[in-house]
Parts: sequence; structure tokens; C-alpha cells
Amino acid sequence: MIVLVLIVLLIGFGAISSIWMLIAAPGWMNGRFLLDVAIRLAMVALCVSVVVGIARRRGWGRWLGLLVLAGLTVMMLMMPDTTQYDNDAQRSGGAFGRMILLPLLMGLWGYRFGFSARAKRYFGS
Repeated sequence: MIVLVLIVLLIGFGAISSIWMLIAAPGWMNGRFLLDVAIRLAMVALCVSVVVGIARRRGWGRWLGLLVLAGLTVMMLMMPDTTQYDNDAQRSGGAFGRMILLPLLMGLWGYRFGFSARAKRYFGS
């Protein structure tokens, strides 16, 4: 939940800065910019509802939390790797961590969050 709250804060800050730009320069507004603001606000609403659902021990909170974990995993895998490596060994180590270790870690977190015995007790099912 701490990571999710941090994500909400970061996305919310981006949405607020975008809205501030709309207020500061109203003639600059276009459809793509408004779509970006709407997407950011929808992401904030989704993450806030996930946090509320988890805190209130709702079943839908668990499933939305798993959906957010899966979305974060896909997003991290799809982002371009802009890291500068010195040699091929570092490049292959970075690819191994990104393509194998990251999905395994997120899968472990997803299992522990949604399907472990403690999670079933917490969510009451």
C-alpha cells in the first residue's frame, strides 16, 4: 500500500501540474493534452479506490490491487531501457534483471498479496 500511495501522489502531482498549465495558458489547450489530464485523473481515481478497498478489506480491493500490480509489471517491461552500459556483460545483466527477475519479483508480490494464507485471512475469504 505504501508503494501504491506513492504512485498516487506522483500521478496526482503530474495531474495537478497539467491542470496548472491549463490555467496558466488557456489558449494553448488541445485535445491530446486534455486526454492526458483525463487519463492521469482516472489513474489517480483507480489507485485511490484500490487503496480504500484494501484498507477496508474488500474482495474487489484485492482484485484491483492485483490488476495494478500486473499493470505496473507490464508498464515496467514496456518502458524503453535508456541505461548506458559499459560492456556486454552489464547489458546482459540488466536485461536479465529487467526481463526475468522483475517479473518473478512482481509475481511473488502478487501471490503474497492476493493468494497467500495471510491474504485470504486479511480479505476474509
